[in-house]
Amino acid sequence: MKLRATINPVIFNAQSIQDNLLSYFAWTDGWKIQVSSGLQIPLGNLLADIQDILGSEPNIIFLRIVEEQVHDELFVRKLRVFIESKDTNTAKDAAITYAINKAEDASEDLCYQCGNSFHHDTHVDKGYLAHYASMHNIEKYSMQFMKICLCCLQRTFEEYDPESSDDSASIENLKDAETPLQNEIEIPEINTVTEDQQEKDSEKTDQEEPNDKKSKLEGGQKIILYDRKSLKKLEKNYDGASREQVSRIKNLSKRLKESSAEKLLVAIPNDWQKYCDELQHDFPNFSEVTEFIRHQFALSSVSDQQLRFPPFLLVGDAGIGKTEYMFTVANLCHTKLEVIDISSAQSGSTLAGSESFWGNTKTGVIFNSLMFSDIANPIFMLDEIDKTSEGASYQPLAALHGLLETRQAKQFKDLSVPEILIDASHIIWIATANSVDNIEKPIVDRFLVFHVETPTAKQMRSIVKNQYQRYLEQSVAGQFFETEIKSEVIDELCKYHPRSVKKRLSLAFGFAANEMRNYLTVSDIRNNKLKEERKKRGVGFMCVDI
Repeated sequence: MKLRATINPVIFNAQSIQDNLLSYFAWTDGWKIQVSSGLQIPLGNLLADIQDILGSEPNIIFLRIVEEQVHDELFVRKLRVFIESKDTNTAKDAAITYAINKAEDASEDLCYQCGNSFHHDTHVDKGYLAHYASMHNIEKYSMQFMKICLCCLQRTFEEYDPESSDDSASIENLKDAETPLQNEIEIPEINTVTEDQQEKDSEKTDQEEPNDKKSKLEGGQKIILYDRKSLKKLEKNYDGASREQVSRIKNLSKRLKESSAEKLLVAIPNDWQKYCDELQHDFPNFSEVTEFIRHQFALSSVSDQQLRFPPFLLVGDAGIGKTEYMFTVANLCHTKLEVIDISSAQSGSTLAGSESFWGNTKTGVIFNSLMFSDIANPIFMLDEIDKTSEGASYQPLAALHGLLETRQAKQFKDLSVPEILIDASHIIWIATANSVDNIEKPIVDRFLVFHVETPTAKQMRSIVKNQYQRYLEQSVAGQFFETEIKSEVIDELCKYHPRSVKKRLSLAFGFAANEMRNYLTVSDIRNNKLKEERKKRGVGFMCVDI
């Protein structure tokens, strides 16, 4: 059975809810469910979830579902759900809580009168918006931050004489911009089946489960990172503040309301073993790190499939490929990578935001990455954490003391908006450094430390081959050249530091193309060396090449 939201001018219509929805949930009889007709969809989905979790006849001790007006909003009323059942356990309680949070969030995205989705006022004729504000005795400025229901605006417009206004064209604008009604909700049907049919269904489910499970794991799980109720607290705390502060909070709150509090936990790749083999081949001097990643993948594969690593630190000389290695890992895992250059960070505000009392306060990279993206477990790479200043007022790593501890990270607060508690415990933390000598011991102790050595001559050959293949794959000119690099060219490139191999190859391809050759020679590599030496000698009378 499917229901569709209908346009209903009545703010609260108990009979409409009773006839269109509650009649399909007989177990709700006797309990107070007082919800406007526009919120039928989130209410129906919630009741269907409760029935799915607790059974077709939930043993309810208490149930009350009402709605409340949202501060500074004309078209928004939020569901408030209170429920207690005898038939609960930890897992069911968590599932019910999740269903309630989802329904409450969904109710804030629909007009409580008609059930349509909201639009920002940029979709609405400005003159008509001013007229609507005057009709309801509110400031037009405040409507700029409201959720606007075009359907209800159109109905209000039709109720007054359009000829008395200069906004007669607004009706057509509103009709063009009107959003289709929300999609239907599923009302589960309760059927009586025989034992034979149940057995057949069970066998069918057992046969289909592996594929269904695989599909679910590929998509990843979702979690709620923060409580949407904290947005109301945030706005309330800034009542009476300066206009600049109110504007900042209004804009921030609006962006958060437009995004979801529910984020995806990226799963490990299905062919993670193959990826690890490729890492081992392409980065032979990172073999210890690759084996660590392989083991972490294996642990996830026998549990919840979630992508996770304990915080780890890559220590080694500059230019041996630490950053390139992490870019490759992030790309293989299909997750977001945030690279933070700690050597250029000015303070702890880079990670955790600046204090809210500053006039130019801003949220930090953790808040922005988690709240305005779809991923709950991005990779954060802190590059060169040994390059931080030792000054007392210059502490860009101060926030790490709590963020690297799971229990504290679950209640992370950005200093710019401390009213919002964020679950930052799923972030994957990776750092690089040339040495651990200049890093605070409490910070080092929170990382697994891997010392990456400069590649051996044998490892360099693999690195050179990998860089050659990468150029062929990534460059538009790559198809012109031979698929295999010549052995003598590899020998020549192995004489140089890993950091310069990529640059020398890029220049060498240019030399070869200039001579219309589809292969590299040793002279292509040595020409690069000669040019660098000339630059070091200087020019004119400064040159010492006598």
